Amino acid sequence: MGQPSAPQQSEAARAAAGPFRVRLGKNADDLARVVALRRARFGVGADNFDDKATQVLIENGNQLVGAFRLRHFATGRDMARSYSAQFYDLADFQRLAAPALELGRFCVQADFSGQTDVLRLAFAAMAALVDRAGAAMLFGCASFQGTDFGLHRASLSLLKAHIGTQWKISKIAAQGVDLKTLSHISDEAPAALRGIPPLLRSYLSIGGWVGDHAVQDFDLGTIHVFTAVAVADIPPARAAALRAIAQSLTLE
Repeated sequence: MGQPSAPQQSEAARAAAGPFRVRLGKNADDLARVVALRRARFGVGADNFDDKATQVLIENGNQLVGAFRLRHFATGRDMARSYSAQFYDLADFQRLAAPALELGRFCVQADFSGQTDVLRLAFAAMAALVDRAGAAMLFGCASFQGTDFGLHRASLSLLKAHIGTQWKISKIAAQGVDLKTLSHISDEAPAALRGIPPLLRSYLSIGGWVGDHAVQDFDLGTIHVFTAVAVADIPPARAAALRAIAQSLTLE
């Protein structure tokens, strides 16, 4: 089977984007809309990291249905100033000489039926912005709702298979659980897999990995794990699919 022509590829990309518009935040009004969505989902508003980040808005008509922020770091050494560095010791990343992007505050409108579409477009937008920045690493904190480790023990135990080994993520938070100590119960596997947040599953599906421990974030009311994906490790077919969708996004 031959490859689609350029017009066919563009048409397929536009169809993949559907009725959505993905764009970068431009002003205080855009940030206010993002914060309102964030407050509805997490119960928290703006913070000191917002004015240093690029806000990405995903709209369905005039409705904001998804948003996240990305922050650019010129090298791994600069990651010490990231949101994630409040909870995880990222000193080992000082040896990363290439740029990195931190994804944060990802949220989707709770009652929106097209959440899978929003997630796919979010990753396509990330792919485009990673390419623009020449980034080698995408990272952030992937959250489970609630701060009770017991409620997520089975799901967290599945993450043992995805602990990264190339980079050491040291523990600095007082409240945490070592993923390596969690036992896996096979009867719980189906429910445990469903309990892994969609954003984290998407990270893992493109070659992402997690740190070896989870911590409680009482400000957000969540448990999260450090999560990262090396751009070079993304399967070529997945990268090509995301870039094809990204062709339909202006991101201006």
